[in-house]
Amino acid sequence: MELVHKILFLLLILVSILQNWLFLTTVLVIFYSIRCGAVSLIPLAFLLDGYFGNFYTIPFISLSAVVWYVLVSYMRPKIVNLNFT
Repeated sequence: MELVHKILFLLLILVSILQNWLFLTTVLVIFYSIRCGAVSLIPLAFLLDGYFGNFYTIPFISLSAVVWYVLVSYMRPKIVNLNFT
């Protein structure tokens, strides 16, 4: 069941990017990254760059996904282990 939720979130992220709903995309990416990790966003970004034809220039979506993965890998343990007491 968790795999189905991950796939649905990735499809929602994909549709929100294609429809240019940037606020919803930002919220979904942050939520997905904290909950599931950001590794699966890299192939999605690679496919989106191919769809938009960004490989003739600099593939900004793929590069930003890799930077986002590094940032989330650094920050996720700190966010998950927060203790407010």
